[in-house]
Amino acid sequence: MKFKEIFKITGIVCFSIVILFGRPGIASSEENDGNEHVYAIQSRIFDRHHELGLILGYIPDDDFYKAYPVGLSYIFHFNENFAWEVIRGQLVINNERDLKTNLENNFGVTPESFDNIKYLAHTHFIFKPTYGKDAVLNRRIINHEGYLFLGGGIVGYERKFSNGNLTTESAPSISLGVGRKYFLSKSLSMNLELRDLFNLKEEGSENNILLSLTIAFRFDLSPRKTAMDSTIERLNYYLKNEDDNEK
Repeated sequence: MKFKEIFKITGIVCFSIVILFGRPGIASSEENDGNEHVYAIQSRIFDRHHELGLILGYIPDDDFYKAYPVGLSYIFHFNENFAWEVIRGQLVINNERDLKTNLENNFGVTPESFDNIKYLAHTHFIFKPTYGKDAVLNRRIINHEGYLFLGGGIVGYERKFSNGNLTTESAPSISLGVGRKYFLSKSLSMNLELRDLFNLKEEGSENNILLSLTIAFRFDLSPRKTAMDSTIERLNYYLKNEDDNEK
């Protein structure tokens, strides 16, 4: 892979991190008149253990095909900060671009071979460092969560030759990226993601950018235990005793 391509992809990923997550630590560094740190704490009201997703994607940087991956995913959330995307499987719908036709019609040249991605299967470790909410037209609040992920898997290729022959290949793949999850309700979320796929093909490595939108159904098989703040517990205890004394 050319250095220019690596630099471009790295720049896209870094830029996405800055846009999605902003500058960390600004809110917690402000001090009031008493020289005490002020922290903004937001409980994650939409936290669930399990997440099933329907995936729609687009690979914009394939030379010969417009590639649209569709598939399913399952994520297990260990806690508020860590999760495991156990499986992410996608089949790819390919539409041929005009490039091949233009080369043949205008220049009388046909590529010796050209690949198209047929399927993707990955598993990822997910780190969820940010959580917050936005006001939409000052009428509705939408909670959201930012996350990073890193994993690996297999990408299946179909290689077509100009003489009509056809071969297939399953290549190891490294996947990393950033995402933002918008909670539409307690059970539904919309996940927007930017992924960098580094595929180790036999004839050389290949990079692909994958943009995806996932509609996810989130649920618990049993109620998740909520961590209680000891200070709040003591305050509730004193208030309860005070009410009992007044009666």
